Amino acid sequence: MSEPASDPASAAEPASDPASAADATEGPQLSKAEGVKAASAGLRGALAEELTEPEAPFSGDSEILLKFHGVYAQDNRDVRSARKRARQDVERICMVRAGIPGGALTAEQYLALDDLADSLGNGTLRVTTRQGLQFHFVTKADLRTLVGQLNEHLVTTLGACGDVVRNVVCCPAPLADREAADLQRWARELHARTRPRTTAYWSLWVDGEMAASAAPVEEPLYGATYLPRKFKISIAWPGDNCVDVFSQDVGLVPVVEDGDLTGFAVLVGGGLGQSHT
Repeated sequence: MSEPASDPASAAEPASDPASAADATEGPQLSKAEGVKAASAGLRGALAEELTEPEAPFSGDSEILLKFHGVYAQDNRDVRSARKRARQDVERICMVRAGIPGGALTAEQYLALDDLADSLGNGTLRVTTRQGLQFHFVTKADLRTLVGQLNEHLVTTLGACGDVVRNVVCCPAPLADREAADLQRWARELHARTRPRTTAYWSLWVDGEMAASAAPVEEPLYGATYLPRKFKISIAWPGDNCVDVFSQDVGLVPVVEDGDLTGFAVLVGGGLGQSHT
């Protein structure tokens, strides 16, 4: 008696599900901005090349990366409509923001920055709600000069904008009961620990090399895509909420016992933007 014929359908290996296979191999989808950051070789992108063309606009990808360097590419809104009616291109300008941890500057630093606002901006030096300083109407041709001179005066624009921990703020009043806590020191240390580690900033703006091919430095805190959005930290004082500590991503309130700082109460909040990540 012959063996029953086997059913080819039942003998065959179960077919794999293409959808499930794709799910197993594909990672999370990056947003456009995350893709730009990941492919930028440590926030370099094409900035070195584009900075050599003072009359040309920055590309869209470079505008994303510029923010990490403390620069916003803008146009002059006051003349936008008139230039459009005249069929002229927009007047391209930049805003440059310096992050000042704890809002602390020496008199010499402030005077130097004030002079730079006159010589390389529109004569205004604007204090931000996060204790930074902004220079407006800076031309693309003057960007490297301004950022370089800011660093000569020990003021940086790195991380003043972009998807990183922004300028760390604290209550600035130098009152006697706060000396032991030394809030300014804590603000400086937090700023230093959370600052991006990329060397692109120094090569583009400070040492003059502008090496587009330099190897990117690993970002142990942020990774290749940095954060989805900005992250804000502030340090308040018991009874003095000048930094609006509850509106920060992380707020720190010193715990003081017998005049000595024993720790911090940590508050977790979030941003005030309408879009969420």
